[in-house]
Amino acid sequence: MTRKARLGLYLEDEEVKKQIKVAAARRGTTATDYCTQAIEERLIRDGERKARGEDESKAAFLSRMDEFKQKIGPIGASTTEIIEEGRRR
Repeated sequence: MTRKARLGLYLEDEEVKKQIKVAAARRGTTATDYCTQAIEERLIRDGERKARGEDESKAAFLSRMDEFKQKIGPIGASTTEIIEEGRRR
């Protein structure tokens, strides 16, 4: 038996609950799955979580950026360093 983490969601407006149920039904899923997907998407957008397959696509992107840098000349830092600096700001 798989143990799942539990999270309580308290809504101030009953109408929001109805909208969630309708949106989930339109997509053929449960309200729980609908909310879980919405939360996961927000975590990815906020940078708290990586999207599935992101490591591979990130590596491919960095590789293309490094190739581009070689074509235009050095700028004093690797693509990885530039991206990490941008994230720190």
